[in-house]
Amino acid sequence: MQRMREARHMQFTHEQEPAIRSLARIIKLVAFAFAGTGKTTTLVGYAQARPEARILYLCYNKSVEVAAKQKFPLNVTCKTSHGLAYGAVGTKYKHKLCGNLRLTDIARAINSQNWEMVRSVQDTLNNYLASADEKIRLFHFPAEKLQNERMRRAADSIVEATRRLWAQMCDVNNHATPIPHDGYLKLWALSKPDLSTRFDIVLGDEAQDINPVIAGLLAQQAAYGMGVVVCGDGHQMLYRFRGAVDALNAPWLADAEVHYLTQSFRFGPAAAHVANMILHFKGERRQLAGLGQPTRIAKALPTDLEHQAILCRTVVGVIEAALAKVEAGAKIFWVGGIEGYNLQDLEDLHALSKGKPDKIKGKKLLQDYPDYDHYKDVAFESQDSEMTRSTKIVEQYSQNLPELFAKLRRNAVTDELEASITLSTVHRAKGLEWDAVQLAEDFAFEPFDPDNDPEAWVDEMNLLYVACTRAMQVLAVNSTVLVIMQEFVDRRDGRKPDAPLAFQKKAPAAA
Repeated sequence: MQRMREARHMQFTHEQEPAIRSLARIIKLVAFAFAGTGKTTTLVGYAQARPEARILYLCYNKSVEVAAKQKFPLNVTCKTSHGLAYGAVGTKYKHKLCGNLRLTDIARAINSQNWEMVRSVQDTLNNYLASADEKIRLFHFPAEKLQNERMRRAADSIVEATRRLWAQMCDVNNHATPIPHDGYLKLWALSKPDLSTRFDIVLGDEAQDINPVIAGLLAQQAAYGMGVVVCGDGHQMLYRFRGAVDALNAPWLADAEVHYLTQSFRFGPAAAHVANMILHFKGERRQLAGLGQPTRIAKALPTDLEHQAILCRTVVGVIEAALAKVEAGAKIFWVGGIEGYNLQDLEDLHALSKGKPDKIKGKKLLQDYPDYDHYKDVAFESQDSEMTRSTKIVEQYSQNLPELFAKLRRNAVTDELEASITLSTVHRAKGLEWDAVQLAEDFAFEPFDPDNDPEAWVDEMNLLYVACTRAMQVLAVNSTVLVIMQEFVDRRDGRKPDAPLAFQKKAPAAA
C-alpha cells in the first residue's frame, strides 16, 4: 500500500474518517449511503490521503466526469468506462459508430421487415451487451416474451439473427451495420483488460447502478491485485432498464471492509423528511438525517430566483420545459449538453412529417422511412418508446418547431454560471445538486395503483427519491410527490391503515 498522508482542505465526519484511513485493499461504502451523505467527498478524501497512488475514478456518465475533475486531486484520472474503452477499442470503429442502433439498421442487417421480430432482436442484443457473458445465448432473449408458444418457437431464430447482427457490428470492414458505444465497451470488456499497469486503485462510484459488464471489469481488477473502493445507494438505482445490477452485493465483495454513511449534508430536515416519506413506502426503516442548511419545501419556486434547476422524467419533458422557458429569453444550461437531447433528429422528423425531404439533414431517416406515416407505423408495431415520444413532440409543436429549436440553440449556454435555468432528466442529474430545484410534471406514475409492476414501481420511486434529493435550499415538488406525502400523512395520523403496499405480483425486496 502506498504511503498515506492526511487528506487536506476538508473536514470529515466520524463515519468518513475510518474509510479514508483504511489500509484494506477492497472497501465498500454501502447500503446506508443515502443521497448527499458525502460518498464522493469520502472518495476525494481517500485520494488526497494517497498522493503517490495512481487512482482511477470510474464515472458512470460524462456529466459526472466533468464535475469529478473539479473535485479530485491530480493523482486521480476521472474517466467513464466508455472513455477507457474508446481509447483501447472504439477508435477502430469510429467510421461506423452510432448513438443507438436503429430498428431499421437491424432490419437491414437481418433482412426482415417483421418489426416485432426486429424489436426482439434489439432487446436480445441489448441484454447481451449489458451482461458479462461471452456469447449470445437463449437466456438473453427477453423473458417476458417467452410466455406464449409462438414466441417460444421464434426464440431460437431470433437468437441466431442476433448473433449474425453482432458479427456484422464487430466487422470493421462492414460499413453498412453501425456499432453503438455499448458495442465497443462490450468488446473491450471481453478482452479482460488489465488496468493495474496504469493504476494502483480504482474507485467505483454509484455501484448500485452499473451493469454486469462494468461489475465484471471491477472484479477483474481486484483479481489483478488492484485496490478497489466501491460505493453506492440501492435507493438510487435508476438504470435497471439498461441491465444494471447492484454490484454492492457481488460475491467478490463478500470479504470487503464495509463502511456506512447515513447523514446528509446537502439539505436540511424538511427535504430529508420528504425523502423519508418516499423511502417509507419502499420499506426502508432507517432514517435519512438532513444535517445541511434548512431546505424549504414548496409547490412552486419563488419567481425572483437568479437560477433554478428543472428536473424531468423524460427527454421530451426537458425539451417541453425548455420551450416553455425560452420565450421569456432564459439562458439555459442543458446537463450533458444540448446536443444530447436529439433536437436535430426531431427537426428531421418534423420535416418528414411536413413532406419536406430537402430540409432533412440526417439523410439516413429518408433511407429508413419513405414517409412519416411509415415512421408512425413502425413506432406503433415495434412499441419503441423513443419513436413514440418523438412523434408526440413533433405533432405538438407542428406549426413552428424549427423556429423554436433555433431559439433554444441561441439561448443555450455551456457555462452553468451564465444560466438562469438548468435543465436535466433525473437520470443525468444523479450525483449533482442545486440551490433551487423544481420537479416537472412529466412523471406519469400513480404510486398507489395496485396494478403497478413491482420492479417498475421501485424504479419510479427511486427516480422520485433521486429528484427530491438534488435541492439544497428550495425544493418544489410535483403532484406525484404530493400524492405520496398526503398518503404518508394520512397513514401516520390514522386516517388510513399503514399496511404494506399490495401489487398484483410479489413486490421486490426493498433496496
